[in-house]
Amino acid sequence: MRTSTFSSLAVLAAITLTAPVLSVGQAQAAPVAAAVEASAPAGFVGMAPTRVLDTRNSYWNPSGVDGPFSPGENYRAELAEVVGHMPPQIVPAVPADATAVLVNVTVADATDNGYLTLTADPTAGTVPATSSINFAPHQTVANLVTVAVTPGTVPAINIYNNGSYTHVVLDVVGYYAPGATDKYGSLPPTRLVDSRTDGNPIGEGGVRTVQVAKPELGTADARAVILNVTATGGTGDTFLTVYPAGRQRPEWGSNLNVKPGRTVPNQVVVPVGADGKIEVFNHIGSQHVIVDIVGFYGPSGQGLFSALKVPVRLYDTRPNLYEGRPSQELMPFSSRRIAAGGGAPADAVAVAVNVTATAPSDYGHFTVFADDEAKPITSNLNFVPWQTTTNSVTTKLGGGAFDVYNNSGWTHAIADLTGYFTAAE
Repeated sequence: MRTSTFSSLAVLAAITLTAPVLSVGQAQAAPVAAAVEASAPAGFVGMAPTRVLDTRNSYWNPSGVDGPFSPGENYRAELAEVVGHMPPQIVPAVPADATAVLVNVTVADATDNGYLTLTADPTAGTVPATSSINFAPHQTVANLVTVAVTPGTVPAINIYNNGSYTHVVLDVVGYYAPGATDKYGSLPPTRLVDSRTDGNPIGEGGVRTVQVAKPELGTADARAVILNVTATGGTGDTFLTVYPAGRQRPEWGSNLNVKPGRTVPNQVVVPVGADGKIEVFNHIGSQHVIVDIVGFYGPSGQGLFSALKVPVRLYDTRPNLYEGRPSQELMPFSSRRIAAGGGAPADAVAVAVNVTATAPSDYGHFTVFADDEAKPITSNLNFVPWQTTTNSVTTKLGGGAFDVYNNSGWTHAIADLTGYFTAAE
């Protein structure tokens, strides 16, 4: 029997919608608990994708069972991989001193709209106030989530499923630990590749090689890079996998899942391969790809990461009658300043946030950037009319804040803080 608990569905705080009332005023941050519990500052270790859960196949589930998550279920996922067959061995995927993990979460075959929330072990009986990935019926969607771990010989995380029966896949791609020497280096978002203008789409089974270690970017000694990868204008029902150049492509651990003609982004953290390059693989059809670099990890980095045990909602433009908050949608071609002080300390230099667009009136995208910098030409999240879309973002702060720019239509925006970076001493 799967180890799980169930919570009431009466409170759908993380993504329940109410009828919008148009407003262009400054959005107000949601109330924050008096104490925000965060892990000790830690460096980063990148790794090849390691599968720790796949509810479609009992072999990839250390508890030995399969089957979709149920509505309202809390599931304690141990961060361990299954190795071998006779008999299979359960091996920790990250060390016992890991404070947080980067995990690519994929949702498949959902029966209804819903969301997942990933945290360290929650308080019993509580329903999360934030979301990590949102999905619609029969979608296959992915998001790279930064989540604090529950410590132990085999560290674990909790997955809360709000909406429907759904399969879930988890691939760990990196972790933070106090003794790790690679630190975060902030960069202004910079476009490295746009195959719509600098080449051809990636063909079926094809690869695009991208130079990510560049002295002019300050990434010459990068051991891993933080990218926003967008797939657009594809012809097949495909997936993209990003991996270090010169190494074998992973057997599993896709980064984006894409339907024909759709535009899908996802944040990707990938170790740097031979000659400072990474590779982007396309499975089926032809696929245009956009690659934006937003940060790196390496010896010259300055930032150490602290993960929030429970993510904090910094920003929500939807109306809330109980809090006296009116609707404050983003209008086209507008930016909003979001202060990080609701969950990050005053000396934070960058943050990891989960950004959600919900109820957009048109096709469009968000661009997230430091408040004291000019808006870059990159994008972080692409959305379609009336669909809720989520993507993780790592962004520098300027004056303790970051900006979200909306390029098209009217849309509500939500920002949930999962952790922050402070300068190493």
